[in-house]
Amino acid sequence: MSADFQAVQQNRGTKKSMQKPKKHNEPFWNNIKVVPYLYILPNMLLFLVFMIVPICMTFHYSLTEWTGMDHPKWVGLQNYFQIFQDKVFLKSMWNTFLFTVITVPLLMVLALIFAVLLNQKIHFRGFFRSVLYIPSVISTVAVGMVFVWMFNSQVGLVNHVLNTFGMKSIEWTNDPKYALTMVIVSTIWNRTGYNMVIYLSALQGISPEYYEAAKIDGASGWQRFRHITMPLLSPTHMFVLITCVINSFRSFDLIYVMTKGGPLNATKTLVVYVYDMAFKMNQFGQASAAGVVLFLILLVFTMIRIKREKEVI
Repeated sequence: MSADFQAVQQNRGTKKSMQKPKKHNEPFWNNIKVVPYLYILPNMLLFLVFMIVPICMTFHYSLTEWTGMDHPKWVGLQNYFQIFQDKVFLKSMWNTFLFTVITVPLLMVLALIFAVLLNQKIHFRGFFRSVLYIPSVISTVAVGMVFVWMFNSQVGLVNHVLNTFGMKSIEWTNDPKYALTMVIVSTIWNRTGYNMVIYLSALQGISPEYYEAAKIDGASGWQRFRHITMPLLSPTHMFVLITCVINSFRSFDLIYVMTKGGPLNATKTLVVYVYDMAFKMNQFGQASAAGVVLFLILLVFTMIRIKREKEVI
């Protein structure tokens, strides 16, 4: 009897030892499912405070009349009707589209040419790559100041070169016909290197076997570029195109440093118009309405870019 009792007690002890220990209530931040969200929480809070909230406030103020000093007065869509009747706003839209249409193709073509050349096995290739990329990391304010001096009508380098060849000096900063040209040249110099690096990365991702096979079949250099390089760069073309368009519509600092939107609104873009309406004329309602228009334009191009990236993936 005693032996059976001892066996039962031993069996119970074994079962107790096999039971899992009770879990203690751990802090929620130690939960493996919660930790990833805690890592991105600070970034999401910053995005909410400095992006989402200002965008929502812009939509709200675009429907009000507000000078920044008094209480906003609800006016509905009146601000939108006013800006589309404003000749300066329409001029700004035209300047923005003209600036984009001229700048974007030149940026893409020059960046592709430099990328193709610097993808070859040439001497000092790394040096030339660095030289072309350096302008894209220089402050746009510094770039603007340098080009203002270069295009100065009195002591500028550009007019000095023109005079050397017997041509007359041009009032680059004061003539509405040439002011936008000056801004376009400085923009191309500043942004070509960045796009070149993108193209260069895409070119290095193309397998050399394609070119070797085409060369064996007797394809010329132009034929290899046309039938191999260009088709395989299609996703990169779209990425560079959308990125350049968005950056062109957002251009502000370089233009404001060089011309402040003048002369006679010849270089005033949508962003400069929003800045002037808000901080010079204290018309925050109309400035917000113009900002919403710009936001919607950029949103369209951003959605196109996201869609194209998904198709590539």
